[in-house]
Amino acid sequence: MDEAMAIRSPRRPSGPPAQEERAETLQIGARVRYARMLKGVRARELAERVGCTESMISKIENDRVVPSLPMLQKIIHSLETDMATFFGLTPQNSSVVQRAGQRPVTETDPIRGGTGVRYERLVPFGSGNLLEANIHVVSEGGAKVDDITHQGEALGYVIEGQLELTIDGTTYLLGPGDSFFYKAHLTTRYRNPGPGTARLVWVNTPQIH
Repeated sequence: MDEAMAIRSPRRPSGPPAQEERAETLQIGARVRYARMLKGVRARELAERVGCTESMISKIENDRVVPSLPMLQKIIHSLETDMATFFGLTPQNSSVVQRAGQRPVTETDPIRGGTGVRYERLVPFGSGNLLEANIHVVSEGGAKVDDITHQGEALGYVIEGQLELTIDGTTYLLGPGDSFFYKAHLTTRYRNPGPGTARLVWVNTPQIH
């Protein structure tokens, strides 16, 4: 597919209102990322389905470019949804304060393997965010396997419980107050050996979910 023809720059007006203003109102980039996340599809996989580069999907999701209608339809079809459902999705708008008990919670990670782990979002979902931060709530015996690597950095802080963390083949046992930092091109996995539930703050950049 010719990406130059498939994508129109959001800086180019298309009559009143400008296309950039329309894209912002419709939240196309945020909706694409949200629909992809719900389906558990990586950006690279979506790019292969659509016939463009992973970089182009990233630019669309971060509102750096606006897809033409034919390309948007192809993206929506590739995510096994329809136009009405796509524009009915409600990605979270950014807010300064999120009250306890009101943050979005995901029971499972649709992209990475694991069981017994819940993710509580600290950074509201939306396109253009540089950081991603979650509270991982890990049941006793729960585990997360993350063999998907990317460029960037990650850090974590254990709030309570025990965590058996493996980074690039080396395993560490962490407890409350312990923290970790690593380059995100390394593979990671963790397990809660117990007793009780483990809770940790996990921050990475760039936003990958």
